[in-house]
Amino acid sequence: MLPQSQSPSCSVPDLGSLLAGLLGPLLAMIFIVVPLVAIHELGHLIAARWRGIAIDEFGIGFPPRIATIARRGRLAITLNALPVGGFVRMAGTEEGSDEPEGWERASLRSKVLVMLAGILANLFLAFVLLSIVAGPLAERGVVVVGNVQVGSPASAAGIQTGDRIIAINGLPFERMGGSPFAAHVGEKVLLSVERDGATSVVSANLRGGESALRNGILGISIREVAAAGRFDRSLVEAMSIGASDTVASSVSVLSGLGAIVTAPFSGGGTGLTGPIGIAVSVSEAAGSIGVAGLLRFAGILSANLAVLNLLPIPPLDGGRIAGLLLRRALGGRRGKSVERRLILIGAVAMLALFAVVTFGDLVRIFSGQG
Repeated sequence: MLPQSQSPSCSVPDLGSLLAGLLGPLLAMIFIVVPLVAIHELGHLIAARWRGIAIDEFGIGFPPRIATIARRGRLAITLNALPVGGFVRMAGTEEGSDEPEGWERASLRSKVLVMLAGILANLFLAFVLLSIVAGPLAERGVVVVGNVQVGSPASAAGIQTGDRIIAINGLPFERMGGSPFAAHVGEKVLLSVERDGATSVVSANLRGGESALRNGILGISIREVAAAGRFDRSLVEAMSIGASDTVASSVSVLSGLGAIVTAPFSGGGTGLTGPIGIAVSVSEAAGSIGVAGLLRFAGILSANLAVLNLLPIPPLDGGRIAGLLLRRALGGRRGKSVERRLILIGAVAMLALFAVVTFGDLVRIFSGQG
C-alpha cells in the first residue's frame, strides 16, 4: 500500500464546474442554432399561408411542450423543451383528409413551394447576416506571425516571428474572412509587412496542392489576427460581398459532403458534428471572434442548412419534394404508400445518424477532445 502522501489523486468534476461548462453550449444552441431552424420553419409557415394551407402549430424546439406563447385563430405558437430545432404542424396531413385548407388537399405546386420556402429563408438569412458582417461590422485584419517554418515561403521571404502582415498585393483583408492566404494558393504575392514600426513589401511564392495542405500555405503559425480599423464600404459593396460569401458557403458544404462520402474508403474520419458539437465550438470561440465572428458563423451555418435541406433524403425538404414527385408519377394509393415508406425510412435513418453524431460529440466533449 502506498503511503497516504503518495496516493494517486482522483479528480472528480465539481457539479458547479460541470454546469458552468454546459451553460455556454446551451446558450449557443438557444441563441444561434434554434433561431436558424426557426427561420427555416417560418419560411414554410409563410409560404403555406400564402398558398392557403392552414397551420395548427409553429413549434420552437421539440416536444414535450413547455408553454403556448401565443394563439392566433387555429395557429398555436409553442415553446418546447428540447432546444435542437423547430417544426411546423400543418392541418389536414392525415391520409384521406378532406379539410379544405389541409395539406392533403393542396396542389403539388403549393406543396413544392412550401418545401422550397424553408430553404430560401435560410439562404436569405445567410445573405443578410454576411452582408452585415461585410458592411458595418467589417474590420481590417493584421496577421501577427508566430513561428516560421524552416524552408517555408515565409522564411524565404525573410518574415520573422512577431512581424505583422497588413496587406496582400497592396489590399487589406478582413479580420473575420477566414485565412487571408487561401485565395492566393500557389501564387506569387506581395506581402506588406510591419516590423518595429516600419513597413516593407516582400515577395512570397505561396504553396499549393498537397504541400499547402500538409505544411500550410505560407508556412507560419498565426499568433492572432488583430483588428486594424473598419472598412469603409457602400451598401452595394457589402451586399455584393454578402451574396458572394453566401454562394461560397453553399458550395463549400457540397465539397464537405463529398469528403464525408469518400472518407470511409480513404481511411479518414468523417468530421461529422451535430448541434451539440456546433454549440460547443461556438461557445468556445465566442470570446475571441466577437459579435462579427458570431454573425459570420451564423450566416455560414444558415447557408449550410439550406444546402443540406436540398438533398433528396427524406425527411429533409429535398427528400419531401422527391417523394411528392414520385407520388405523382406512381399515382393513386401506390404513390402514397411509397411516399410514406420513404419518409419513414428516411426519418429512422436521420434519427440514427443524429444519435451517432450526438454520441460522438459527447465523447469528444467529456474526453477533452472537443
